Amino acid sequence: MSIKVNKIVKLITGLLIMVPLLCQLFTFEKFSAVLTSTGIMPYLSLPIAIILVVVELVSLPFLIDMDMPKRITLTSRMAGFLSLGIMTAIGFLAFANGHAAVIFGATIKNVNNVAAIFLVFVMWALLICANLPTKKTAK
Repeated sequence: MSIKVNKIVKLITGLLIMVPLLCQLFTFEKFSAVLTSTGIMPYLSLPIAIILVVVELVSLPFLIDMDMPKRITLTSRMAGFLSLGIMTAIGFLAFANGHAAVIFGATIKNVNNVAAIFLVFVMWALLICANLPTKKTAK
């Protein structure tokens, strides 16, 4: 994959991760209650909400291609995979319990769960493509 295509894929992935992040932050005080409705224990919903938002935020420097030390870049890469893993788990919990999608927090309500899971899988595919080695990173 060329460097230009890799940068475009990273940018699209970053924008797609920022949409749920902003939705979660706009109504963060209600986000833990929304997570509780999916079947997550009430005492775990607030820590999971905090971890999800922080990990999504930490994943952005790699996706917007900032110049950073190698350790921070690797941390940001891993945060991207962790955030999508948490969103996948939350999406499947909501689907299994028959609730609407909750990856957008309480901002966008009544989103079809299948559409939200499809969006997460598109983000997975883009994130995997963004992490493929290029001629610059293969050294």
